This record gives sequence, C-alpha cells and structure tokens, in this order.
Amino acid sequence: MNSLLATLFLALPMLAAAGDLPDAPFRTPPDGRFVVSASPYFHQPEVAIANRLAYLGKDGQTNHFCVVGYRWNDGGGMVWLHWTEEESLIRWRGNRDKEIRESSLMAETDAVKWGRNTYEEGDRAAMFPHTLSTRAWQQLAADCEEHGEKYVFEPVAGGR
Repeated sequence: MNSLLATLFLALPMLAAAGDLPDAPFRTPPDGRFVVSASPYFHQPEVAIANRLAYLGKDGQTNHFCVVGYRWNDGGGMVWLHWTEEESLIRWRGNRDKEIRESSLMAETDAVKWGRNTYEEGDRAAMFPHTLSTRAWQQLAADCEEHGEKYVFEPVAGGR
C-alpha cells in the first residue's frame, strides 16, 4: 500500500503538467509547449500575420492574434494561430526560408472558422479537411489565450 501511495505521489506532478495541455485535436496529446517566436520556422510571427491581414484586406481594423506551439518528446511540433475577430484557428506549418515563412499565412482556405468548420463529436463533418470538433476548437483557442504569444494589430492607414 505504501509503495502504491508513493507511486501516486510521484506521478501527480506529471499528471498535473499533462492535464494543463489540450488533448484535442491531437492523436497523441503534446508533451509541452514551445515559444513560437523563438523557433527558426516561425521567427517574427508578426510579419506573417501582417501579411495575412493585408492579403485578406483586414488591415483597416484592429485585430487580435495569439499563437501557441506544441511539442512532442519525439521531436514533433505543431503551431496554431487564433484570430479573435474572425473566430478562426489556423494551423501554421512555418518554414525556415524567410520569404516562404512570411507569406505562409496568406492562404485563406486554411482557417477553421467557429460555426462554419466546426462539428459536434460524432458528426460526419469530421471526415472533411480543415475542420475541428467544437471541443477541440474551444480547447485550442482557450489554451492559446492563456499560454500563447499575443499580437495586436492596429488599423493601417489606407487599409480596406
């Protein structure tokens, strides 16, 4: 009995840390987070975000973004960008090449918009690309807002 209690006591800090991370939409929950702006694949996220705003003609309004990176102990990683005003999440793959990285967020088709690209658990929509369950969407957005890097873009003069 004492060894069982000792095992549980030692495991609790690990469970608490693991419980701090979202479990959806990942096949295997991440082992931790990483600072996105410190990664060479995502260096200066504000440049890529500003390019997306200009490309979509949304740079004439105030926009709030959050970016969060997840890592796995096997070396894998994944980055999600939450755009508050558009109620969308964007999976960002980044790139080491500066030009590609700075334009990598300009594709409009990669956003998972709340209510349009979300589905309830067990729904057929889960089979379609660029969709998330409402539970996964909410977990990612909340985790980003709590632990991610925040960016606010004020309106650009002459923006649409």
